[in-house]
Amino acid sequence: MKVSEFLGTKVLDKNAVEIGKVSDMIVDPLAGQINIITISAGEFGIRKKDIEIKPNEIAVLGDYLLLNIEKSDIDVD
Repeated sequence: MKVSEFLGTKVLDKNAVEIGKVSDMIVDPLAGQINIITISAGEFGIRKKDIEIKPNEIAVLGDYLLLNIEKSDIDVD
């Protein structure tokens, strides 16, 4: 999967509660490894907040990015 295809992907917690969308990522080009994924949470212009997660917090990547943590474990509000 290309990085450009990954951006905009919906992010869900382990209970399938929507958190936001992937807005950016930090990649180590030498290792070919993702170090940080930035999620844009909240409504645009109202409470938009960027959250950073690490690859070890990801359970599944497909049509959605499913995390292995709950929304309450992330400082979203």
